[in-house]
Amino acid sequence: MAITFKSGWNQEIKSYANKYGPYEAFLSSFDENTINRALFGAKNVFIDPWVNKFIDSAMDPFDKKNMVIVEQGTHQTENRGGNGFCLHFTGRDTYGYALHFYVDQQDNGLARIFEVTYMDKGRPVSCKPRN
Repeated sequence: MAITFKSGWNQEIKSYANKYGPYEAFLSSFDENTINRALFGAKNVFIDPWVNKFIDSAMDPFDKKNMVIVEQGTHQTENRGGNGFCLHFTGRDTYGYALHFYVDQQDNGLARIFEVTYMDKGRPVSCKPRN
């Protein structure tokens, strides 16, 4: 696959912990295999074609030009209103674009990506899957 995991990807970043509080417990919620499976399960399901292309690059074993690096594991619990809490992980491609992949846990224990966000010209963009 054209995806790799940054050294220390599932370890707490001390400067973030100092600023936002400890979150180390969530970083090991999902391992590399679980994140790979979540990305594979998200292939071609999003409305945004650029998000789909990013995921395709991550899952393409022959794409040597664009590597996707998971920089930080699942972290930062977020309240989904009445739907409980979720986590997200961060992926960055060779060109410097970073996406946040929001995940929840399915009944079978696997992670499911239900939203992707990124910055476009200084504005946050949120992308949901097709129905």
